[in-house]
Amino acid sequence: MKIPEEGKEGDFVIHAHKATRFHWDLRLEVPATDDDFENMDLSSYSKLGIDIKKRESVMWSFAIPKAKFPEAGEKLLAIETEPHPVEYNSFEGTIPKGMYGAGEVKIYDSGKVRWLKVSKNKIVFELEGKKIKGKFALIPFKGKDKGGEKKWLWSQVEQDS
Repeated sequence: MKIPEEGKEGDFVIHAHKATRFHWDLRLEVPATDDDFENMDLSSYSKLGIDIKKRESVMWSFAIPKAKFPEAGEKLLAIETEPHPVEYNSFEGTIPKGMYGAGEVKIYDSGKVRWLKVSKNKIVFELEGKKIKGKFALIPFKGKDKGGEKKWLWSQVEQDS
């Protein structure tokens, strides 16, 4: 997965995911690499009826444990997960027991993401969805935790006046 380019736009989706714990999955479209598709569990997607095609983009994915978007001044934990295929954006249904992410998945919101500023210390983007509209930032934590998860802070950016 490549870091997004400033000025580009793509799709976003937020899945409400009732798995071990209820959370949101924030997915933002970014340019793909060959490795993204080679590392995907294609058989699991196939079991869900999702046919994956190698394409120019994938969904940069984050688990949001609090299952909400950040209010002004609030920072929410965002745990980076594996990239998902664009075809997964429209998925709603039940992931069977025994499969990774088992549980109910529903679309909470979807729309367009616009990449406004991109650096290694902060990524600013705008979401234009049916429910969520505004400018947001992802700021990486330094290093990874013991489980190897890359963690970020998701916050709302002050709107221009």
